[in-house]
Amino acid sequence: MGLTGSKAFDPIVDVPSLEGKVALVTGANRGLGYAVSLALAQKGAKVYVTCRSLSKAEEAVRGMSTVDPGVALRLRPLGVELGSVRSAKAAGEEVLREEGESGRLDILVCNAAQTGGPYAETEEGISTAIASNHLGHFALTKTLLPLLERTARLPGSDVRVISVSSDAHSFTPKPVQFKTVADFRQDCGSKKGSIVVEMTRYGQSKLANILFAKELQRRWTAAGVPGIALALHPGGISTQGARNFLGWWYLLFGLGFVSPEKAAGPVLLAAAGKRVREEGDKWKGAYVRPVGKVVAPSKEAEDMGLAKDLWELSERVCAEIEEKGRAE
Repeated sequence: MGLTGSKAFDPIVDVPSLEGKVALVTGANRGLGYAVSLALAQKGAKVYVTCRSLSKAEEAVRGMSTVDPGVALRLRPLGVELGSVRSAKAAGEEVLREEGESGRLDILVCNAAQTGGPYAETEEGISTAIASNHLGHFALTKTLLPLLERTARLPGSDVRVISVSSDAHSFTPKPVQFKTVADFRQDCGSKKGSIVVEMTRYGQSKLANILFAKELQRRWTAAGVPGIALALHPGGISTQGARNFLGWWYLLFGLGFVSPEKAAGPVLLAAAGKRVREEGDKWKGAYVRPVGKVVAPSKEAEDMGLAKDLWELSERVCAEIEEKGRAE
């Protein structure tokens, strides 16, 4: 039995040695990101343990090294505030500097997420949900693309970009569009917190995760880059964040939730499992549910025109923030 509790996938057996490979995981200070980072390092990868601050990343590294002293030298703490485009880009540039001309990046797991809370905007003028869950990861990934693509062209490489999404992507404001910066500032009916409104804001950001993965894969395929980009739903995870977000609803929906360690299984399969490489095209731009089931997402998540709009809007907004400090 593996981390997923499923006989269909055992990370110990079905994830090959990752010696010589490099991974980066966001939101790694606790929960799913922590479990995935530790597992990748235990398989031999050098792992950038990415958290909201350097101190949190260093604390996470100490925790992982206590659990398994053998991983200590493979872990690199990295601070990044994904609610900020500028911080995300700076973190990506730090990785590029450390890896240098001979470095690599084989696995990028975009996991960090904000779940709920009243509507708020970042100093850069973006909804905190969209900023933390989509735009920061977009800026980070864009900065790292040269390194990812260089690695993908090396003999025997197996580059993957994993966007941790959610089945909640179906809860989105209608109609869905990504045309102007106003679409990155939707309060979804109320600036106050309620489970329905908060789920809708969260759902919009999780839809963006899927569309981002699909558009990245489309661009890679068109350019002949042999990498795989996909989005996945890891299943319900029993964390304090989930309890806070769902409130008393957790008593109902939380019954089927699993520990972060078990939820790491689907992510590890997507990020490093042998089956993904063996089956190749099946996984490119896919939406995956536990454990390793490629399924159809919502109609909006299959809309490649919407994916293109999201990418182009994200590029414009990031450029404006980098130039002016804020999207107007």
